[in-house]
Amino acid sequence: MVTGLIYMLIALGVTLLFGIMRVVNFVHGELVMLSAFAIWFIGVDQGLPMPLAILGAITLAAVVGVLCQKLLFKPLQYDILNCFIVGIGASFAIRSASWSIFGPEPQAIPAMLPGVVKLGGVFMAKQRLLAAGVCAVLAILLYVFLHYTKPGNAMRAVEQDREAAMLMGINPESVYVSAFIISAALAAVGGAMLGSVFGVDPEMGAEPLLKAFIIVQIGGMGSIAGTVIAGLFIGIADSVTGTLLGGELAFIIDFAILMLILIVRPRGLFGYDV
Repeated sequence: MVTGLIYMLIALGVTLLFGIMRVVNFVHGELVMLSAFAIWFIGVDQGLPMPLAILGAITLAAVVGVLCQKLLFKPLQYDILNCFIVGIGASFAIRSASWSIFGPEPQAIPAMLPGVVKLGGVFMAKQRLLAAGVCAVLAILLYVFLHYTKPGNAMRAVEQDREAAMLMGINPESVYVSAFIISAALAAVGGAMLGSVFGVDPEMGAEPLLKAFIIVQIGGMGSIAGTVIAGLFIGIADSVTGTLLGGELAFIIDFAILMLILIVRPRGLFGYDV
């Protein structure tokens, strides 16, 4: 469930952009990786306080996300296919640059909450419980933001009808920038949690991105509730598969679940047509 919650948080950034802009951001996985490296560099290599490192990672991810929106996706008028292709190219470029800068050796982020705790006869690392709690709280805060704040209502209005929202005085471009910042912040926190649990390397963003795509398609592209439910489901399925059959079969089971659900319900559980 801890792994599923981390993947769910990363997937929320993907589904947020798709729901508002109909854009699949393939750079999202690299934002996870860059954020984790930023935390390692600031908090471990430079020895600065970890909260400052997390803030720096969120800032870096937000800047890169907005640059992608302004320089890559906006000139393409947010065409889903063109943005997908350009996103793949940008993702490989960022990953290759990371190999050159950071090298192939994985790095470790020390646990922000060291130690273990016993829950129902099972020993759990406090860091994993912290990661699960942070991801759950952020998912709830995102829901509250989208449904009970003025900027969140503006995002939902643009999602439902861009032209009608413009007639009501909402600037879609401002909404798009806000959406990219929030999506990047979710990726940054997901990278922090993922890096502290599993370590940091230039390839670490690929698997969470693929898991995020599986999760948002199962839950329904654009559906926050569907993403949360699908994230928990995939996390549990991966753990059960890894325990009983080995980790190599986890992706096979994930794709089998995805294909089965899309055959029965092409929109996913709660969302738009996939």
